[in-house]
Amino acid sequence: MGITSFCSGIKSSMNPAQTDSLYAQQVKKKLTAILELMDEMQRRVLQMRLGLVDGHEMSVDEVAFTLGKSPQQIRIWEEEALRIMHHPELSCHKIYRKRYPLSVF
Repeated sequence: MGITSFCSGIKSSMNPAQTDSLYAQQVKKKLTAILELMDEMQRRVLQMRLGLVDGHEMSVDEVAFTLGKSPQQIRIWEEEALRIMHHPELSCHKIYRKRYPLSVF
């Protein structure tokens, strides 16, 4: 039995709910790793804007009011955070360095 048929057998033996659950866990793990690369304000702004904490998405004005900052500053932090999220291949090295700071590269 080759690896392809072995993987296909595993995949076909899983029900859709199991597959969805595994996928959600993988996405959450990757998202958490990327969020760790952001500074505190970038992370908080993105979490509020996308509803990552409580499921409630907030507008720029709502986030600005909540944090006591200007809408322009919120847009800047959001743009910086989205740049990090859109370039995860650039973040892999940073994730590794953050987890293993004493490693020699």
